[in-house]
Amino acid sequence: MDNPMILYRGTLKSCNYHCSYCPFARRPMGKRELEQDRLQWEQFVQRLLENADSYFNTSIPARAVMVVPYGEALIHPWYWKGLGMLSAHPQTDAVGAQTNLSFPIESSLALYQQAGGDLAKLRLWATFHPEMITAEAFAGACSRLLEAGVTLCAGAVGKPGNLEQIRRLRQALPKEIYLWINRMDGLDRTYTQEEVD
Repeated sequence: MDNPMILYRGTLKSCNYHCSYCPFARRPMGKRELEQDRLQWEQFVQRLLENADSYFNTSIPARAVMVVPYGEALIHPWYWKGLGMLSAHPQTDAVGAQTNLSFPIESSLALYQQAGGDLAKLRLWATFHPEMITAEAFAGACSRLLEAGVTLCAGAVGKPGNLEQIRRLRQALPKEIYLWINRMDGLDRTYTQEEVD
């Protein structure tokens, strides 16, 4: 996608995982906060669809929408419905989200499609969390999504203690899924050459 994309980061700041290095697992959201998040997302989707010509038909069109929350959005059904609605718009090239893949795959994709969602337009940025899931289980979820027609990449935080699990993930993933590694924030030393390699 060469065109600019619209990034959505709402009020969601919670995650169903509790990784030791991540702040979002330590702040659960109450029902009222989640309801506010749902309403804000639904308003965003509705306004974007109502004003599609302004967003998707300018001299520099933004034809993709990416959800990049401080936490995990795709465990909440309203995100699937909204992404499905956005992907159904003829001027939308792609919709997607950053996710830990902890959502139920079949029922979530069904929600997306019930809202008019086009699986060929769905893009997932899937982050592997070795403290919460095995490399094999994560790779299995990636394979199921790929088989369903979803485009995705996978990645992990480059925590030195997790390097063997990340190697196992690369071996377990289908070759067509790109694997990226994020430098670990808060690491109080530089990576060794062996770790870099």
